[in-house]
Amino acid sequence: MLPPQGRPRWMPRDPAGWELLYLSWGLRWMGEHPIPLARHEGWVYAVILEGSPSVLINGRARPTRRGEVLIFHPDCAYGWRDKGHRPSRLLTWLWRTPPAHSQLAPAASAYRQLRVGEQALRRLVTINRDCLRAVGEAGEMAALALRRARLDLDLCLAAELGRSEPADRQYRANLAVHYLRHNPGALKPAKCLCDYLQVSPASVRELFQKHLGRSPQAVALELRMQHARNQLAHGASVKQIAAELGYRHANDFSRAYKRYFKENARAAQKAG
Repeated sequence: MLPPQGRPRWMPRDPAGWELLYLSWGLRWMGEHPIPLARHEGWVYAVILEGSPSVLINGRARPTRRGEVLIFHPDCAYGWRDKGHRPSRLLTWLWRTPPAHSQLAPAASAYRQLRVGEQALRRLVTINRDCLRAVGEAGEMAALALRRARLDLDLCLAAELGRSEPADRQYRANLAVHYLRHNPGALKPAKCLCDYLQVSPASVRELFQKHLGRSPQAVALELRMQHARNQLAHGASVKQIAAELGYRHANDFSRAYKRYFKENARAAQKAG
């Protein structure tokens, strides 16, 4: 998949010693210089910055557009073409190992497609430049810099999954519940989740109503009380649990427990 000689690209002289096997950027003229079908010894990331070149795959030509990201499995044969003299601008990485995030990884002999926003596109341009600077470093510094750039690349694209594909927003709800379950002392769960998920309060409320059918406060209270009941059953004192869950006084916790379970916390402790 090499462009004509002289077009912006980088390849290592000794591929065996590199995680990054190919890097490209800049303008391409796929109409004048189409890229034939080929497979590659690694996972290819292609980002469309300008133009609408067609990707050739499974006997079909599918036009692309700005903001599309394609990730190809090593067993997926693909190529590029375009009409006439239209230019396009792409960023391309070829990595030896698969994506770190499971939802980015394409199936065997297939490719993964997603769309990203303008802020993510600017970040991808920066990561591409970071990779170019990294390959100019010597030895271990280059390896460390590329490892960081690869992680930044996968994190950037993984963060876009929820924005570009509504069906994948469930993972944010899973993250939210995971946070609440492991932080039962969060007495202001909605505020904590805004910081944790990096979203607005309205987005947190919408996320919980859509995927869990309840408010963040209701889900947090349920997980908090379940944790308290489990701790009581294992011999923890009311005072210990109150402190763990962030209550100022043991009586505050006892009242909350009784409102929720309609039973006394100390009685539950004795029963356990």
